[in-house]
Amino acid sequence: MVQLGVSTSMKSHHSIRMAAREGLAGLVGSIVLITNIVSFSALMFPGALASGASTAIWAMLIGSGIVGLWVAWKTSLPPLATGMDSPTGAVLVLIAATAGPAMLSSGSTPQQAIQGSMLLFTVASALSGALLLGLGAARWGSYLRFVPFFVVAGFLGATGWLLIAGGIRMTTGHGLSDLLPADASAVGRLSCAIIVCTVLLALRRWVRWPLALPASLIAMSLVGAGTLRLLGLSDQAHGWYLPSLGTLAPWLPLQAAHAEPISLTTALRFVPELLAVAIVALVSLVTKTSSLEVARKVSGDLNVEMRAHGLATLLAVPLGGIAGSMQLGTSRLLENAGGSRWAGAASALVLLAVGLLNLDVLSLIPLSIAAGLVFQLGWGFLVEAFSKTLAQREWLNLTLAIVIAVACVRFGYVVGVIGGVVCACLLFAASYARVGVVRQHLSRGQFAGNVNRSTETSNFLSEAGEAIQIYWLSGYIFFGSSEGLFERIRRDFGSLPPGRVSHVILDFGMVPAADASATVSLAKLRNFCHKQGARLVFSNVEANLHGALERDGFFKGKDGQSPFPDVTAALAWTEDALLAQSGRAGLADAGAGAASIEAWLQQQLGAGVRVADFLQYLEHRSFDDGQVIYRQGDAADAIDLVASGRLSVDASAEGARALRLRSITTQTVVGEMGFFSHATRSATVTAEGSSTVLTLTRDRFECLRRERPDVASAFYEFLLRTLSDRIRLTEKLVLAMRL
Repeated sequence: MVQLGVSTSMKSHHSIRMAAREGLAGLVGSIVLITNIVSFSALMFPGALASGASTAIWAMLIGSGIVGLWVAWKTSLPPLATGMDSPTGAVLVLIAATAGPAMLSSGSTPQQAIQGSMLLFTVASALSGALLLGLGAARWGSYLRFVPFFVVAGFLGATGWLLIAGGIRMTTGHGLSDLLPADASAVGRLSCAIIVCTVLLALRRWVRWPLALPASLIAMSLVGAGTLRLLGLSDQAHGWYLPSLGTLAPWLPLQAAHAEPISLTTALRFVPELLAVAIVALVSLVTKTSSLEVARKVSGDLNVEMRAHGLATLLAVPLGGIAGSMQLGTSRLLENAGGSRWAGAASALVLLAVGLLNLDVLSLIPLSIAAGLVFQLGWGFLVEAFSKTLAQREWLNLTLAIVIAVACVRFGYVVGVIGGVVCACLLFAASYARVGVVRQHLSRGQFAGNVNRSTETSNFLSEAGEAIQIYWLSGYIFFGSSEGLFERIRRDFGSLPPGRVSHVILDFGMVPAADASATVSLAKLRNFCHKQGARLVFSNVEANLHGALERDGFFKGKDGQSPFPDVTAALAWTEDALLAQSGRAGLADAGAGAASIEAWLQQQLGAGVRVADFLQYLEHRSFDDGQVIYRQGDAADAIDLVASGRLSVDASAEGARALRLRSITTQTVVGEMGFFSHATRSATVTAEGSSTVLTLTRDRFECLRRERPDVASAFYEFLLRTLSDRIRLTEKLVLAMRL
């Protein structure tokens, strides 16, 4: 019982510590989020519309709170905090800056102008939520993942710089350009904020206690509040505390829409801006997700993030909330404070409590404490953005990251990110074009294809192999790589004697698609080959490219040749054409004749035996076109010598379509491997046209061994030479493909 009580007590203390840690982390994070919301409200409704700031604050608190609660529970990257998204908020500020004055000039009262602007914010939030939810539900996140590291680094760098600049403006009331003329009080606040930042950085580096950050912030806040009271600086007028929120005004969009504060004509004028808000929200979420993955060295699910943000936004809109989104700085703050998924929920609950209960929490926080926290976050982002590329001396990536960061700061996040993606596309195009689309290049002397020919024919094709050049292509062929293909083949022609090449085979088996520039470059290549006395042959061409080439006349005319289904078929055709050009067409033709086969056998067996002594053990068999000689799975009980015609060898797995392995011409051997290994036939052999084979059955082979061992020995040597030649060709191919 005592042990059970101790265990229960330990669990209770652990739960209390966990709740305290999560709550403190959420409270600290919410202060940063509220400060950001207050800043945006002042920008949305300045001057005559300043009374609308309290409405905007309430709407952003409610929206960020509702979205934050749902996202904190559903996110794939906990802990996560949500607040007013800077890129999205910037577009909303532009909408307010245009819509408010336009409605005032048309005779609306300031209150009507505020209500009209808020309605536009609501519509923009609804569009953003619908877009994110739709893309997430369709699982299109993988199509939006093209965010290179230097874009992420630039995004992080800009975030860090803007946080530091915002901290300076928060403490001094001046921007960086007007910092020098700041008064002594502003310099004092800035100095205190830098001290706070230094303490926080030191704690993060050397103290591993999870509650170190929130505990130190609370301690410094208490010490700072006491010091300011002793010095008589605790009054809001002295500027040492964050500004008060004032009285917040709830916002009910359905009620406002019923009052019609904005005309339909005015609303339609802002359709492009409303759509821009949705697109900006999408770009921002994609980039922030990638940035947080890089910073935390984890992998998130963009589809989950889009669905969570989209659904929560749509839930918040009818309740008066303006869309909230993932906040990098505050999310990192929750992580540094040791928070988990519950810390994000705690931060969201604080935002809701402040909005619904009108809690003035900002006025309790010394300004320098909040600014020091912002400085610490900004410095962390700068280090994460540029330290890796600087340490690895990746100067191009570092330069691009800095340029993108400057663009984000100067022109906005959307311009910077889109510019970065454009740069990445250009770099990819240049790099891909430099690598080229030629995956492998071999000549016929290195790659024999799948046609087994006679020894004399094979030797000729091997010696004249440079006449047939084979290029295996891969990847998407576009304007950058198609011209590189032409230049590559032209260089290869230049390295050979003039007139040596008779055929060029292009295999498109690994090419998924090609743009219009591909046909232009291929037309140049065709004309170049024609001038060099060579023919251009295609294989494995996909349907769209085939249609484009056919429309451009590639397969018409005297030299036109339709694409072949695979490279081996194209090679067999070009081999036959080369044999015909050289006057050796009879060597590849079907009818070699009995005298020719006897002369070939006598040559293979050697002068020590008579071919007639061997022929008496062979069975003469004739087959018509398409007739099966033996099937896959039959007993391998015979060796065949092809006397005339051509045989095809096809194999198939269970239930799969048969695959053409090779073709066999005259004066070649088939079936010897299965015969000597006593295996079953590994493929089906079929006659192509009228064919004649000389068959040595197992029984006749045993008779040959007993009765004429000298002839059997000569036959063994012939088979060994045949197998050695095939192995030598394979080794030659492997060596060529490794070079």
